[in-house]
Amino acid sequence: MKNALTLGLLSFAIVFSGIARGQANVNESLETAFVYVDANTGSDSNPGTQALPFQTVGKAASVATFNNQHGIGTRVTINPAIYRESLLLKSSASTTSLPITFEASTKAQVEISGADVWTGWQTYTGNPNIYTHAWPYVWGQCPRAATGPTEQAINLRREIIFVNQVLLTQVLTFSQLTPGTFFVDETNAVVYIYPAIGINISTANVEVGTRNRLFISDGMTNIVLRGLRFEKGSDCRDNDTVQFNGGNNILIDADGFNWNNAGAFGINGATAFTVRNSLAMHNGQRGFKSYQAKKGAWAADEADYNNWRGAQGGIYGWAGGGFYFFSQHNNAVSNLKMLYNMSHGVHWDTDNANDTAVSLIASSNLLDGLVVEKSEGPLLITKSHVCFNAPIGLYYDGGLALRASTFVTLTGNSIANNYAAQIPLIGIQGGVPMPVTNYETGQLYQLLTTNLTIRGNVVQGLAGQQLFDDFDQSGAAWTGFQSTLVSDRNTWWSNSVAQPFTVPVPNYFTPLDWTNWLSVTGQDTHSTFAAPAVDPTIPCQIAADAADYWFVDFDNGALPVIAGNAAKYTLLLLPLGGFNGQTFFTSNGVSSIPGAALGWSTKSLTGSGSVTFTVKTGSSTPKGSYPITLAAQSGNLTRTVTVFLNVQ
Repeated sequence: MKNALTLGLLSFAIVFSGIARGQANVNESLETAFVYVDANTGSDSNPGTQALPFQTVGKAASVATFNNQHGIGTRVTINPAIYRESLLLKSSASTTSLPITFEASTKAQVEISGADVWTGWQTYTGNPNIYTHAWPYVWGQCPRAATGPTEQAINLRREIIFVNQVLLTQVLTFSQLTPGTFFVDETNAVVYIYPAIGINISTANVEVGTRNRLFISDGMTNIVLRGLRFEKGSDCRDNDTVQFNGGNNILIDADGFNWNNAGAFGINGATAFTVRNSLAMHNGQRGFKSYQAKKGAWAADEADYNNWRGAQGGIYGWAGGGFYFFSQHNNAVSNLKMLYNMSHGVHWDTDNANDTAVSLIASSNLLDGLVVEKSEGPLLITKSHVCFNAPIGLYYDGGLALRASTFVTLTGNSIANNYAAQIPLIGIQGGVPMPVTNYETGQLYQLLTTNLTIRGNVVQGLAGQQLFDDFDQSGAAWTGFQSTLVSDRNTWWSNSVAQPFTVPVPNYFTPLDWTNWLSVTGQDTHSTFAAPAVDPTIPCQIAADAADYWFVDFDNGALPVIAGNAAKYTLLLLPLGGFNGQTFFTSNGVSSIPGAALGWSTKSLTGSGSVTFTVKTGSSTPKGSYPITLAAQSGNLTRTVTVFLNVQ
């Protein structure tokens, strides 16, 4: 047995010996010009010295760019204030490799904001709690994505409004206005806000998102952002408020990317970068994203409460959540947290190779804590805690999900108390290979989930939760998986499910107990099936930052129905942060469906639970796709989700 263990460790070392380590290495000592900015006391006609600072960061950026093109590195020091502007750095033929640093003089006290303060709100004559203002923009809907899920109209809006730092929920008709919402009437150039009851609008701070792309770097090298916050950017879906496109040697240090309408931070096509000690919170689609970025390091970052805009249209799993890594090569992530995202915690999506992940905490996300999809690997995930994820309870979700990925190694992790399954394997039913192209080498991979190593982990499930769930990857998919699986020295445990392992042979959804798991896989010789000595969920026990709730479409967006029949939508009310209030349900849109009638299984719920919304169509209801917006309102909070009724 000792020889077998030694051989396994040797194989492990061989697989990961080729993983390169990369990170930014910006020589800030080459910065010999020092520029200062102060929004309160400065002027852009000043020389930009500490005594006579500029007023805008944009002015300082133009000076730093000029200096760079003339062989001078520049440090821009920004004093505490809110800077309502956006910045663009663009490489040119004159650009040099001299560094530019943008740094807050006091960490986290400098905000680059996409919002402006609006005053002059008027009381709406029909309701003294609703206020109006002229609306000068005609943005319309953002462009639809060429691929992906069907995007509802609400997903394609970019308007955001805050009252006393509280984000209002956008609705698409005046009749949907309830406390905590707003409606933009572009046709009549007016906006309506319905803030919390009791707000004094004359003294309230009302901020309206008017700018997107708050910081864009195109092709620049040796750039540092330190101690800054980028907030309230009104970008369209699939766009990131802060973007680095190309370039290399990029350092993001102790920055914040919060309350933006779509993506918060994205790095694309870059080499040698570091993102550390940074936060991405409460963004409409995702926190951190990378695309074809290599030799990077993510360290001590956190991404929580993201994808609220996606969830309004029932889009939960597509390019959203905490961290979204697409085609990452030779990257290392460590000490990351991802909590309470209405999507995945971390998603390695397509063509990820030579990556490592150490000491992650993925807890209480709506879908999987971690997902590895269509990736050739190798990918090492170690010393991480994945708990309480996927409360929506879909059968293919859970703690750490694998889809058509090879050479994934799990060592020393705790994967516990995730709904549906702790380690689910998913893919195209029957295990159809999925072609993936390595973006650097052009090599084509036909991927099935094989060469999975599970060593030294704690895997624990509660009632109704599977430990391992491969329910339909049969045939060559199962043969390839089982013959290359290495699993040993783990602690598996379930005290309430007699058969906590699911395999696709001899039939789909075949449950196994511990003895049969050992027999069918031929693995886990030195593993145990026993309760862990220490509660593996302790690091995951992190409370939400406020009392709130999720209103979630369990049916994932659309239901088909033949005219004359009924469609039933199941909605889940999931409380956060100790919320236990009474929530009332309403709908909008059924009246526009000829011959249709609606019904709720209950008009309200207290705390948590599920509710059924039924639409009964008429025999003459025309074929078509009809949007219906469902709302859950409790006190000053309103949460919505829009679904489709597809009449066939």
